[in-house]
Amino acid sequence: MEVFPEALAEEFLRVARQLRRETQRRIAPLGLNLHQSRALRVISGAGPLRPSELAEHLGIVARSATDAVAGLVAGGFVVRDTDPADRRAHLLAISPEGSRALAEVDRIRTEVGAELFGCLGAEDRATLAALLARLGGGAP
Repeated sequence: MEVFPEALAEEFLRVARQLRRETQRRIAPLGLNLHQSRALRVISGAGPLRPSELAEHLGIVARSATDAVAGLVAGGFVVRDTDPADRRAHLLAISPEGSRALAEVDRIRTEVGAELFGCLGAEDRATLAALLARLGGGAP
């Protein structure tokens, strides 16, 4: 049976939407959305950094990063301090509350992934991981 590329693409998008929707539903009680959790992960790994650097890491425009940062600061997940190298600029750093929330996001992502991909055996999951890596241009 031949599987046409458009049908494969549609099925891939359906699974991706399911993964995003369920992850968003479960992280919402933390006071985060998916964009904020992604920004929080970058700040945790690369911070402290300027909002413009965050936007660059995320591959988004500065205005979108500003919106995500505003929510993270208001929620107490990120601390915004003056950059000692340039008093006109700010640096973003993860707060203790942000670290706790990020750990919970990681737990939720693992849980959702296990539920979604749990119907696959270990060999099928390894094959899927290798195929997705190949499609994305990375190594498995």
